[in-house]
Amino acid sequence: MRSLIVTVILIALSSQVEADNFNAEDLTNLSIEQLLNVDVISASRLGQKTSRAPSSVSVLTAADIRTFGWRTLSEALNAMRGLFTANDRNYSYLGVRGFIHPNDYNSRVLFMIDGQRMNENIFDGGYMAQEFMLDMDLVERIEFMPGSGSSIYGANAFSGLINIVTKTGKAVNGAQLAGEVGSFDTYKGRASYGKKLANGADILFSASHYDSDGVTNLYFPEFDKPSTNNGIAHNMDAERADRLFGRIQFEEFTLMGGFVDRFKRVPTASFEGIFNDPDFYTVDRQFFGNLKYNKALTDKTSLQLKGFSQGYEYSADQAYDNNGRVLNHDMASGRWWGGDAQLTSTFFDKHRLMLGLEYQYDWRQRMFNYDINPYAVYQDSNRSGHRVELYAQDDIQVLDDVIFSVGMRLDYHHMLKNLQLNPRLGLIWNPLESASFKLLYASTFRAPNVWERDYNYSGSNTANPNNNEERIKSYESIVEWHSTTGLKLIGDFFYNDISQLLEQYCDPDYGAYGPFMNIGHHYHAIGVEFEAEQRWDSGRFFKASHTYSRLTDVHESNIWAHASPQNIFKLHYAEPLFNNFAKLGVENIYIGERKALQGGTADAYDLVNLNLSSDRIMRGLVVSFGVYDLFDTRAQMLGGTGPADITQNILPMNGREFRLKLQVTF
Repeated sequence: MRSLIVTVILIALSSQVEADNFNAEDLTNLSIEQLLNVDVISASRLGQKTSRAPSSVSVLTAADIRTFGWRTLSEALNAMRGLFTANDRNYSYLGVRGFIHPNDYNSRVLFMIDGQRMNENIFDGGYMAQEFMLDMDLVERIEFMPGSGSSIYGANAFSGLINIVTKTGKAVNGAQLAGEVGSFDTYKGRASYGKKLANGADILFSASHYDSDGVTNLYFPEFDKPSTNNGIAHNMDAERADRLFGRIQFEEFTLMGGFVDRFKRVPTASFEGIFNDPDFYTVDRQFFGNLKYNKALTDKTSLQLKGFSQGYEYSADQAYDNNGRVLNHDMASGRWWGGDAQLTSTFFDKHRLMLGLEYQYDWRQRMFNYDINPYAVYQDSNRSGHRVELYAQDDIQVLDDVIFSVGMRLDYHHMLKNLQLNPRLGLIWNPLESASFKLLYASTFRAPNVWERDYNYSGSNTANPNNNEERIKSYESIVEWHSTTGLKLIGDFFYNDISQLLEQYCDPDYGAYGPFMNIGHHYHAIGVEFEAEQRWDSGRFFKASHTYSRLTDVHESNIWAHASPQNIFKLHYAEPLFNNFAKLGVENIYIGERKALQGGTADAYDLVNLNLSSDRIMRGLVVSFGVYDLFDTRAQMLGGTGPADITQNILPMNGREFRLKLQVTF
């Protein structure tokens, strides 16, 4: 019913609003032909056009972010074809084509900023809400490539990879101040400066602060009794985040760095914590810096060199009942550095060759857990090690309209005993300028992270030394077609064979928290995706996609897997209003029902968001007003796998929210 209402609204708007002039500098308004000329960094590291990339690539632009008012990377990813997000009121999680692994902190998706890996080296976590490194106003483009990254990216590009391209200083072009106010006493401020200087240097610096009280009283029926405040978590949803980011580009060199510090209270009393105790919170800090050198050696060969250093800090305090209140402190600390070299060449006729070497040294991977009083240590581990990756890819122009892409990657990872060799194959046929047909195959792995390897279950001081890599093989066929009038159609059939998944095994012999083991679960994911997109020169925009996936557990008689929605439907519509004085963005996200991890199902939900924005009120000022969850659906998210982590089986979200944002550029 809500989808029908939204469709009626869109038709009504389309029939009464005048068109505006075409603005070729706004990526949202580019024609399909122009969009196909936008380089894709993540698809192959070759900067190929999307029509020739050996993948089904989805792209969101800065204009899309402004039009639809996405507040976090998580909200933007939830708008992309085939993706869906979840939230346990502490962290956000990403599902890809029906596959999501509970409580894994997105270790099976590779997150990158300008090609720099952002997954940390303790949990291999990829963070995407307020714990994400970048403010959304600094994002120029978000690229998503589904399937295993294999020959190019290796570990963690298991379900897919996300690459966030940052804005240049030239795009900001001055001093910029932004402020937001929203529901639940939410405030955000940002100050940025960006410029392209007379000597050709491009600089960008930004700092922001986010503060939210969250929902004052959250009700959890699982704790509804007098001894636990009748199930009401009071003032337990607060969140704060601070960010710094800088980027300097001069001639062949680019220097970039960032920092994020995020605090979140945990209202769910997870991991057997005392309900409604104010001393339950998590703190995440992450920072990085890199220096990149790009040099064209000849008109056919280029070289890229990069060095980087990164760090991650996590801490959490939690009170639990052990014949009295006991405060537990959990922490993790990671440091790593490394570099990579990449040579790209078209020296050989009809070949586009890429050779690369990556190195990472994990010099600190520390986990420590203890009770403060009385003092008792449950976890104390520290390790270090090397990662080395060699890769090669050749895109061969077999015929004028046929490309054969072949790649191979060899990985050494200090968490594994064996070398990992993975291929990637792609056949791309462009019989017409407007049509592409692709057949793709790739395989890759994910090594156990430090948490999965060193976690001491049940205080036994016994880690998990025998767990092995997870494996996935991806098969995909893609059809893409576009017209000269701005219509683009995509059809995609995919099949993923997933094996050796690591699970936290719970058994009476081990207690509530068991070891991480490759317990033999074998999953098959089969599905289809369709997407239709239409852009008009006036700035009007329409996009609809549907993903059907069937994820089954082979070892459990091919039953429908937990947490996996079979149907995902997305609809986006943007309309310029009042002779382009303002623009209305309408978003409709439908996520199908999911089997809950403790039994039963989480209901399907239909989320409708509206965002009205204008940059015509006065020069340099952008004003936007957003309404999120317009129909107050309070979407149901899944809780934990059991009382050992999150007691709640189903977690309803906040419902209707509002945001007013002002941005001024001097």
